[in-house]
Amino acid sequence: MSKNIYNNIDMFRKTFFTLFLFAAVSFSLPGFVSAASEVSEYLCQVGTNLFNMGKYNDALEEFRKVLLVEPDNAVAQQYINAIFAKESGQPVNTMGKDFSREEAMNYAFAQLDKNNQGSNQLQEEGEKEKLKVAGLEVTGESQLSLGLTGGNDVIWKRANGDLNEENYRTMSDDAFNRRNNTYDPRVYDRLRVSLDKKADEGFAFHSNITVDPWSFTGKSEAVNILGQNLDVAQVKLLYWSNTGYTVNQTVRTLEMGDSFALPEIKVKKGKTDPFNITSLNTNIFSIPEIKINREFQPLREIWLDYKQEGLKVRAFPLAYQDQALTSSDPLHLSNNHIWWEESPWIRRWLPGTFDSGLATPDFVPGEYDNSLAYLVRDSDGTRLTGLRGFSLDVSPLDSLSITNTFATPKDLWQDYTDYDNIINALQMKYRPTENLKLGSVYTYRLGVDEAQRRDSTNGVFGFNFDYEFLQGLLFSAETAISRSKNDLTFPNYETKSRGNAYYFSLLGRFPQESIINLDNGYFEIKQGKEESSFSKFRFYGGHMDNGFNSSLASYRETRDDAYWSRHLHFRKPFDFYYAGLYGPSMGWDDIEPYRIGNGIDIGRNALGFRLESSLWDRQMENLFDVRNVHNVNGKFVENIARDEMTIRLTDRLTSKLLGIYQKMPRTKGHVDPFLFDTNTGEYLINDWIEDGKDPSLKTGSLGLEYALTDWAAISGIWERTNDSTMAYDNFPRGNLTSSFFATNSFYDRIYREQKTSLYGQGLFPLPPYPYYNIWKSGLKLTPLEHLDIYLDYTRNEFKSAGQIDDNMNHVGFEANYSPTKKMAIYFRYSYSRWNDLERMLEGFDKIYLGHHNFFAEFKYMPSPDDELALQYGESGRSPIATVSYDPFGGSQATLDTQHIVRAYYRKRF
Repeated sequence: MSKNIYNNIDMFRKTFFTLFLFAAVSFSLPGFVSAASEVSEYLCQVGTNLFNMGKYNDALEEFRKVLLVEPDNAVAQQYINAIFAKESGQPVNTMGKDFSREEAMNYAFAQLDKNNQGSNQLQEEGEKEKLKVAGLEVTGESQLSLGLTGGNDVIWKRANGDLNEENYRTMSDDAFNRRNNTYDPRVYDRLRVSLDKKADEGFAFHSNITVDPWSFTGKSEAVNILGQNLDVAQVKLLYWSNTGYTVNQTVRTLEMGDSFALPEIKVKKGKTDPFNITSLNTNIFSIPEIKINREFQPLREIWLDYKQEGLKVRAFPLAYQDQALTSSDPLHLSNNHIWWEESPWIRRWLPGTFDSGLATPDFVPGEYDNSLAYLVRDSDGTRLTGLRGFSLDVSPLDSLSITNTFATPKDLWQDYTDYDNIINALQMKYRPTENLKLGSVYTYRLGVDEAQRRDSTNGVFGFNFDYEFLQGLLFSAETAISRSKNDLTFPNYETKSRGNAYYFSLLGRFPQESIINLDNGYFEIKQGKEESSFSKFRFYGGHMDNGFNSSLASYRETRDDAYWSRHLHFRKPFDFYYAGLYGPSMGWDDIEPYRIGNGIDIGRNALGFRLESSLWDRQMENLFDVRNVHNVNGKFVENIARDEMTIRLTDRLTSKLLGIYQKMPRTKGHVDPFLFDTNTGEYLINDWIEDGKDPSLKTGSLGLEYALTDWAAISGIWERTNDSTMAYDNFPRGNLTSSFFATNSFYDRIYREQKTSLYGQGLFPLPPYPYYNIWKSGLKLTPLEHLDIYLDYTRNEFKSAGQIDDNMNHVGFEANYSPTKKMAIYFRYSYSRWNDLERMLEGFDKIYLGHHNFFAEFKYMPSPDDELALQYGESGRSPIATVSYDPFGGSQATLDTQHIVRAYYRKRF
């Protein structure tokens, strides 16, 4: 890129951020204060009217909302004091004792049965009148929660969605980690207010103001720490209120290529206690007492739209990752990622470091880092790293559409004017005839260092077309080219790469019906209700050079099968997990396309074929899928074939069959055949792997379900397999990792990189993997219209199968009872047995231990917009958008019963 072009970009960047800063100040701060003031005023008026009518409980609810928005509101405090006085038998007046949050919570819970019997009852029978303020529609939600732990500790704020992960936390007991029993407590209060102006034409507006623990953050100043070997590390602590701890993060040193992992550190009175930490190279750094500067960030989303025929413009000073442009080209060059993964758009550029303090200096390359983007999310699974930018969608002709999005990510701790990378993505679609579509995608990403100097560039251009030469028979193809430059601020270590990518596919359906208008291609082809027989197929091929790189797309996770897809199931996937009043953030149709991988990734050639058929009014359904993958240098990677069949033998008897064969090349000594670094794609070091062994995997499974009566069905599954890796997402063996540094020389330049190796792998099966059996049975009962009971049992000869799905050795019982529309009761008990990972590492003889887990939940919904939930324990029902647990509901977040009682009160308005 020439200097003039870069200067133009820099001028545009400065102008853009100046305008954005003005927009943020104009919209965010005054808008929030104004909106909060207007909402408080309105709610105070409603509460006053209810108070004067003698409806003190309803009035208390409205004034409680006021204090969540505006804690110092004098009017609300006076009326709440008056209500307390009334309930205690004192004369009603507007003066009294000081109001506390705990008293309001206790009072609200105690009086819940009396709430919502007036106006809320009318709302349940008819359509609720929308609240409007200054012409904007006001909607929102509130939540109060309280927790009581087994140690009789009362908690009202403890939540961290990342605690649901079963990776590194299972091996740690730092801060809130409890090894096998790590889970997100999910205890927090929230008030969310959305202001909207909807319009089919003209201007539209949306804002989301949320006050919850994730709205209160903090950070320290950057502090340089001198190690014992005179290496220097710059530490900047990041704090969030949901835990009261800092965020765990990795810190690179500045001179000797070392690093250390900062743990979650308790913040007391705005400061952290001093402590020592040992680096990867066993250097000791003394971290002093550090002050945390707190911040309040209630604004989550704000955007302004302008719409007219053929044109839509959106400016979003702050928004979630869903504003990223997801291209519809076959390679998905923009925003390709698996359903549980963060969008590549919200990753940060982490500049490289030159290790000048070493006897032989080396360089750590820069990268687009996802550590914060993946970690930072709330307990609902919402990613809190946002996007700032604008988008344009224009259709100058009926046959032509142009979509462009310009954005830059912002994490919770960045100042609004700070940025480290800028993104632009453009997609054009042109349809010259009814059976031909042409398209192109262009993406560009610019990474900058702390001095705002250009440090990385990545540009990708792709051209694609779809041609339906026969109705129901569609040929698609795409070619793409990428150019990348990294570490431009270190000219001696600057790297350049370029590469090409190609894709083609042939899609078809029978009965014949046009499919060229389907945006999601193969996965949007569905069987019609009137079609007694149906089939669809896909034949595809993909190639990506080693030098090809689309920094706005990730292919590492979409190339492989989801572990839960390698087993038979008779359970239906949950519609949603822990969502309460609110619908699912994603459904089965969002997850199902990723359950079987396509093999496509950088440095690979992939060919695949899939055929799905349904015959005789769905009495028989079959899915056949096969793919062959080689490296671009011709080396064999894998060949995977599967067949899934469902046959409804009678009205009461259903059979399922599953067969998977994954042919793998012979092992290379000390290299794991399955686990790889998601950043580099390199397979991990595993000293237990011998050279020349066969790691191929085979699975055969048969299942039967018989409906004994209309309200009882029994099922059984037998699985014979040697898959003790992919079928369990490499859990728990993938947790046993350690890191070290290695250097390599390239054209007389020495680069340093962090590598990952596995340890303790002798505790698990090794290639050639031995065969074992799994027997599973289930009994479904619905003796009453609103009562569902499920009993299940699993006997697995692979005793290290963990709690991520129902293949763990266990016996379980769960029941869900909804006697009325307003009430629901759910409880679950399981007794499980597992090879204890910690005891295995310590060499104990007794490692196969039993665990009891009990969970119970009571829900009361006085109206469609109110909910009281009481919970004891912890189950596997976690937000499906955040973790890769089994979506069929067989997982357990913890092995043992957690002695915690949680109470929630939620309300929508």
